[in-house]
Amino acid sequence: MIHILYIPVLFVCMNGNCEFMQAQTSYKSEQQCRASIDVQKENLQKMALKGGQMVTLIEGTCITLKGGML
Repeated sequence: MIHILYIPVLFVCMNGNCEFMQAQTSYKSEQQCRASIDVQKENLQKMALKGGQMVTLIEGTCITLKGGML
């Protein structure tokens, strides 16, 4: 049986700096992974607003890991 894991990854641009962010947690379903991305996007927006920063781009995706391979 092939095990499949989904790893949430975000791409965020703030104040002219762009970064990739990978979660420490992986998920067994794509639905859980996408829900995690939505929560993290919302949290980053809130943190940026509190810090007076402007998020110019925030995108997320789930990287699929099948049987130990991307």
